[in-house]
Amino acid sequence: MSLNLFIIGPSGCGKSTQAKLIAEKYHLSHLSMGQLLRDKIGSDSPLGKKLKFYVDQGIWVPDDLIFEILLLELNKLHNENFIVDGFPRVLNQGKFIEHYLTELQKPLSLIIHLDVTFEEIMTRRARLGQKFQDAARTDNTPEAVAKRQASYNDTINPIKEYFSSSGKLFDVDGNRPVDPIFQDICQKINEMR
Repeated sequence: MSLNLFIIGPSGCGKSTQAKLIAEKYHLSHLSMGQLLRDKIGSDSPLGKKLKFYVDQGIWVPDDLIFEILLLELNKLHNENFIVDGFPRVLNQGKFIEHYLTELQKPLSLIIHLDVTFEEIMTRRARLGQKFQDAARTDNTPEAVAKRQASYNDTINPIKEYFSSSGKLFDVDGNRPVDPIFQDICQKINEMR
């Protein structure tokens, strides 16, 4: 049975770190929605220019553009054995991908939610400082971060409620070090298999 995972959480919560570890352990393809968007923006294509406008403003990219980019990548993987970090951002996206994968008989296995406080995220950013500043990101200003956090807070509860009711959501305390978070996620994945 294929393992089709998604990992979500506020900006700076450690989604990519956990996704990489999970992908390595379970031999999955790792897709970072943020990196896919940045790659498209870097390509300077008409689509890239559209995306840049939204990302620079700290606004969610419209669903149709997100779906276009994500489905292209999932199709390359035969829509199985993957972990996508940073998706879904809103309930409509979650319902869409759940329906899409179910239609292909490769259902969504689990959405992992890293529950991290805004204070913890700001502490981590301060700790890292400029050391790992990603020059490709134009959306790392304090204003853009705060805007993304506010937008995230508005959208996460409907996702959690919807996927909790079907047992497809795993809420994990992301305010801890990397290893215990990873161990909790692995335990949950192993229980499902």
